[in-house]
Amino acid sequence: MFLAFPLNDKPDWSHPPWMTLLLIVANLLVFFGPQSWDKTFADKALKHYLASELPRLELPRYAEYLRNKGGRENQIWAERIDAAVTGGDLANPYRLMRNDRAFLARLQAGRIVRPDEPEYPLWREQHMRYEAVRGTPFTERWALDPADWQPATAITSVFLHGSVAHLLGNMVFLFLFGYTVERTLGAKRYLAFYLLAGMGGACGDLMARWGSHVLGLGASGAISGLMAMYVMLYGRRRIKFFYMLLFYFDYVTAPAIILLPAWIAHEFFQQAFGNEGVAYMAHAGGLITGALLIAWQKRKHPATQVPSNEAPPDPAAEDLARAEALLKSLRLDEARAAFARAAIARRDDAHVLSRYFNLAQMKPAGEDFHRAAALIFALNDTDEATAALVHESFLTYLQKAKPSVQLTDEQVARLALRFGRDGHSADAARLARILLARAPKHTELPRVLLGSVYALRKKGETEGAEKLARELIERFPQSTEARMAAEPARS
Repeated sequence: MFLAFPLNDKPDWSHPPWMTLLLIVANLLVFFGPQSWDKTFADKALKHYLASELPRLELPRYAEYLRNKGGRENQIWAERIDAAVTGGDLANPYRLMRNDRAFLARLQAGRIVRPDEPEYPLWREQHMRYEAVRGTPFTERWALDPADWQPATAITSVFLHGSVAHLLGNMVFLFLFGYTVERTLGAKRYLAFYLLAGMGGACGDLMARWGSHVLGLGASGAISGLMAMYVMLYGRRRIKFFYMLLFYFDYVTAPAIILLPAWIAHEFFQQAFGNEGVAYMAHAGGLITGALLIAWQKRKHPATQVPSNEAPPDPAAEDLARAEALLKSLRLDEARAAFARAAIARRDDAHVLSRYFNLAQMKPAGEDFHRAAALIFALNDTDEATAALVHESFLTYLQKAKPSVQLTDEQVARLALRFGRDGHSADAARLARILLARAPKHTELPRVLLGSVYALRKKGETEGAEKLARELIERFPQSTEARMAAEPARS
C-alpha cells in the first residue's frame, strides 16, 4: 500500500474556503438525505418480496447460477441459498442476489425464468408488482452504471458514497487539498475544475469497466483531480509531505511534482494487482484530468501559483546582521548605513532605533543623526522604557546636533505634549515657547500651552505656569484650553 499527502499548507480562516465547505456539505446532505432513504424503500421491497412467490421462483435458480460460475465462494453461497429456501432466513440470499447486477440483467432479459417455462407468467406478474413497490433507488438511479451509462451520472455519481467510512475518508481529503486549490483558482474556477476532474475520473472508470454491472460512485475521482492540481500548482517548489509504503512511513521534503507520477503509477499498479472493489482507474482518470487542467491554466495564466501563508521575510534582518558584523570590524560608516536601512524598515523597534541613534551621534553634523532622532521622536511611547529613550535622545540631540537641531512644528508640538504628560515640565515649557514663537497659529498650540501649564503647576513652578497661562488666555481667549488654564487663577 502506498499513501502520500503534503503537509505544506494550512487554511486561511480570514478568507474561508466556502466552496470547499459547500461541497462537503452537499456530499453530507446527499448521503444522509436521499441516499439514506434508500434503506427505507429497500426494507419495504424486501418485505413485499418475501411475502410473494418470487423467493421460490428466483432464489433456487440464483443458486444454480452461482454453481455454474464456479469458484469456492460461489459454491458456499449456493449451498446457503438452498438451505435458506428449504426453511431458513431468506433476507441475506435476497440481498446478495439484488447486488448481483449481472444476474439481474439476465433475469430481466428472460434468461433465468424463461418464457417457455410454465411458471413464467406467474413470475412475470409477481416480478412486475415487486418492481413497482421497489421503484428505482436514488443511489442506483444516479450512480455510474458502465452497463447502461447515462452522461449525467458522470457528475451525479461524484456526490454519492457507499458507506459512512467511504464518505468521511473522501471528505477529509477534499478539505486537505481543496482549500489550497480554491484559494489559488478562485471559487468558480475551482468548482468547474473539481467537476471536470470528477468527469475525468468517470471516463477512466468507464474505460476500465465498460459493460460491467457494478455501479461506480464516490468523490474519489474528483478528489484525485484536486490532488493533481495541488502538486501541479506547487510544481518544483519543495514541500513537506507524509508518505507510507507498506509498513514503513516517514516525512520528507521534496519537489511537489514528484507525487504526481507516484500517485498515477500506484493506481495503475493497483488496477492490475489490487482489490477489484476499488475504482482505481477513476482515481487515475481524475489525476490525469486535474494535471491537464492546471497545465492549461498555467499556460493561459503563467503567474498562477499557490499564495504563501508564510510570514514575509524580514527586510531588516540581513541589514542588522551585516551591521553587527561591520561593527566588530570597526567599519563604522558601513555599519551606520546598514543600521539606517534596518531602522527605516523597523521604525517601531525602539532597540534598533536606539542602536542607530547611538552610532549616528558620533557624527552629529551628519544626516544620519538628524534622521535617527526624527525616527525616535516618532515612536509611540507605549511603555516607560520607550518614553525614557525618547526624552534622553531629545536631550542628547539638543546638546550635540550641528549646525542646529532640525525639528518641524509637528515634532515640536508632539514632543511638548508627551514631555508635559510625562512630567518633564522644563522641556515641555521650552518646546511650547518655541512653537509659540515659530508658529503662533498652529492648531495644536492651545493644547501644547495647556499641557505645559499643568506640568509646571504640578512641579510647583507657579511663576512659569502662570506666565504661559496668561499667554494662552490672551492669544486664544475663546478656547476651551484658555478656560481650563484660567480656572486655578480664580479659585
